[in-house]
Amino acid sequence: MRRLIVILVLAVGLWSGYWFAGSSAVQQGIEGWFADQTARGMTAERTALVVQGYPNRFDLRVEGLRLADPQTGFGWQTPFAEVYSMTWKPWHIIAAVAPEQVITTPDEEVILRADGLKASLRASPTLDLPLAAAIVESGAFTATSDAGWTVAGLRAAVSLKAVSEVASEAGVPSVAEDENRYIMALDIAELAPDPVEMARITAGSDLPPVIGLVRMLGSVKLSAPLDRNMGDTPVMPLALKLDSLQIFWGGLEVAASGTVTPDAEGYAAGRIEIAVTNWRPLVPVMVASGAIKPELALTVENMLNALATESGDANVLQLPLVLDGGRMSLGPLPLGAAPRMVAPTG
Repeated sequence: MRRLIVILVLAVGLWSGYWFAGSSAVQQGIEGWFADQTARGMTAERTALVVQGYPNRFDLRVEGLRLADPQTGFGWQTPFAEVYSMTWKPWHIIAAVAPEQVITTPDEEVILRADGLKASLRASPTLDLPLAAAIVESGAFTATSDAGWTVAGLRAAVSLKAVSEVASEAGVPSVAEDENRYIMALDIAELAPDPVEMARITAGSDLPPVIGLVRMLGSVKLSAPLDRNMGDTPVMPLALKLDSLQIFWGGLEVAASGTVTPDAEGYAAGRIEIAVTNWRPLVPVMVASGAIKPELALTVENMLNALATESGDANVLQLPLVLDGGRMSLGPLPLGAAPRMVAPTG
């Protein structure tokens, strides 16, 4: 019995030493980060910083957090931010912030109010700590800008997961194509864009002011992994694959899929197949938003009706979004310049 007690005391002592050494390292690292940002001319302020959680967790809480870049005009402040990790797997952290935050840009200040806003970041436990999964979730949220607009939603979730990690968890061997490829997902329910703007653009249609559901699933192939070394080498997208995009807005439904890659000049090039069910309310929306002139509304509707009829169902409009040669077009409608994905290689 005495030997068992000695072993337990030693184990507790060793574990306590590990926790206090680890918590001290966390606190010193964060304090050093704030000092480094201040030395670089950034605004990095906090009113309190404490590490707790003994014996099984490292719980970091920063209060009165204010970060800003005076040169760009971007900033963020929140009453508190918390980061948690288990002592035996510090490569997996969970973060939570206060229900209200302030985001500053060069042009405006946005107040974000969100219920249960939290994030989970998990790396693979190897030397370079490559990203395994990143997930951000929120309950009901509202973003209000001093520029006069408001956006709200019932819930939102966005995630980025390494394909190789997903394959490993499923017990499936990873292939070469999975290297530096990440699965992207987005889910937003009851999305309510600015009510004044929505009332204006939906006035001539039967579309509601709230978009019921926006759901996206796709993947991105990057030029380098997302790990602790990514600041040393620029990480650029090599391919974007849209497996599915679904939008449910009243009776209108949008579905899309396709692939986009950068061309030699860095412009997005590829093709996205889009199908719009119950598409007719789109025409008055396009007029109200200024996308087409009122006198062209009937012409555009007749053209779209002819295209829908050709597909075999006049209620379903199928149009490809084509990106080629630095230009974009939606079916027969030119949209202008394509976005640039990467710097030109030529």
